[in-house]
Amino acid sequence: NHDTFVELAPATADRPVGFSHVGMWADDLNKTVAILRDRGVKMDNPISGATKALLTNMNEPSGVRIELLEYPPESLQKKAIDGWK
Repeated sequence: NHDTFVELAPATADRPVGFSHVGMWADDLNKTVAILRDRGVKMDNPISGATKALLTNMNEPSGVRIELLEYPPESLQKKAIDGWK
């Protein structure tokens, strides 16, 4: 639907074929990071990516990377999402 999507990326020497990570959208990434850190979760500081989305990563206990994202109005993702609706 227009609220859920799957991102596919080509395999490369640095990105092997297979499942890479799960991404989850946070309305307020800095607040979400603060809450998770208060609960003992180790995670990177949020950064602004090339698409102007804010993102950070953490690993769940079995090692799967979880990417948390926030799409501010100027991000390419938010512009695309708004164009779908």
